Amino acid sequence: MSDQDNTKNAQSDQTSATVVAPVDRPASQGAATVVKSSAAPRKSSSLVAWLALLLVIALTLGVAWVAREGQAKELALTQRMAQLETVAQGKQASQKALENELRTGLASGLATLETKEGGELSRLSKSLESLKAQLAKQQATLARFSGAERENWLLAETGHLLRLANQRLVMGADPVAAEALLKSADTVLRGVDDPSLHVVRAAIAKEIAALRALPKVDLEGIYLRLAALIEQADKLVIFQLPKQAERPQPAPASDWQGRLHQGYKAALSKLSDYVIIRRRDVPMHALMDPQWEGLVRQNLRMLLEQAQIALLSDNQAVYVASLKSAQQGVAQFQASDEVGAKAISGEIARLQGLTIGIAEPDISRSLQALDDAIEKRLQSEGGQ
Repeated sequence: MSDQDNTKNAQSDQTSATVVAPVDRPASQGAATVVKSSAAPRKSSSLVAWLALLLVIALTLGVAWVAREGQAKELALTQRMAQLETVAQGKQASQKALENELRTGLASGLATLETKEGGELSRLSKSLESLKAQLAKQQATLARFSGAERENWLLAETGHLLRLANQRLVMGADPVAAEALLKSADTVLRGVDDPSLHVVRAAIAKEIAALRALPKVDLEGIYLRLAALIEQADKLVIFQLPKQAERPQPAPASDWQGRLHQGYKAALSKLSDYVIIRRRDVPMHALMDPQWEGLVRQNLRMLLEQAQIALLSDNQAVYVASLKSAQQGVAQFQASDEVGAKAISGEIARLQGLTIGIAEPDISRSLQALDDAIEKRLQSEGGQ
């Protein structure tokens, strides 16, 4: 039943109640009471109907609102899905473009790398072929050389070693290095294996024996001994003032006569400090002036250093002359520093007796013999 039908039934009930009441009012009182009691339930039922109607309307409105909200959410969800699909499609397109770009770049890089590797391989192959050609050329050149030419090279090397040995002995005064060079030259000649070179090897053997017979001079030890003397010379005492002994002071006299006698003795002692009496029969040592201290010390040091230089240059005359002059310089310190001067003078005398200049043997005969052998060899080859 609809709401309009309920409203019409309620209105018909009220109309019937209103019509019946005037007609039945003259009747008995009990009939009126019955009519009024039947109208009360009708009013309560109409109220319930109105409440039900309102409830239905509210439910209808609620359902409509819920449906509308659902439609709005569904629409928003649909739009969001459409946006996500659009974004996904864009990302897929970007990914495809990136993949295409990577594939293109990779293909290009591989092509470039293959091109470079091909060029490098080509260049290396050309270099290898060039090296092979050069090696073949060198082998052909070496093949053209005969055994005689190789021996000529070895003889030229031997001559060079012999010349170096002479230079080390004459210019450098180094017999050890000269001996080593002579041994190297003999080793080279042994590899030639030519009987005509026997004379050269015999000369080399004699020269090595002469160098071994030379006395050994300890140049380093002598040089260090001279350096120690230089340090000792710097410590020599050139001038030193004499120390005066302290005189005991007498006890003061008790009277004026005693004090007068003590004053006279003190004046006499003071006067004796200014007057020095020496005997003519005793030799007098002249003391060195302190102003000459630096000059004398520097002169002695220079003489000892000059002896060191003469030692290194193998100059016996300059070595001895320098030590002799240094000996005279040390003698000037006898009065001021007798012990130190005596020790330095003794060491200088021992060094002065050493022989540093050694007569060097002649080692040029082997070189002359080698030149003669080479000349004979060339003459024989020319005659052939």
